[in-house]
Amino acid sequence: MKEMDGGDDDEGGIDGGDDDDDSDEDELPFACFICREEFEDPVVTKCKHYFCEHCALKHHAKNKKCFVCNKPTLGIFNTAHEIRKRMAEKK
Repeated sequence: MKEMDGGDDDEGGIDGGDDDDDSDEDELPFACFICREEFEDPVVTKCKHYFCEHCALKHHAKNKKCFVCNKPTLGIFNTAHEIRKRMAEKK
């Protein structure tokens, strides 16, 4: 058996990997990726991952990369207006 290093990088090449940009609004998460509970003061990273504000800041204090994809967050956590809107509609 031969092991391949980095083979996962090429798998998204067929469709260009742009699916995520179009489907983000339709497939918003229902819970924080860190605490796995309903969002409390939801924020979104530049890489489009959603967290509770407290969870995001606590994780950022220890690790400067996104909890989900490991890309640098640069400390940028914007208000997740889409999630807040959905939360308001539920109430």
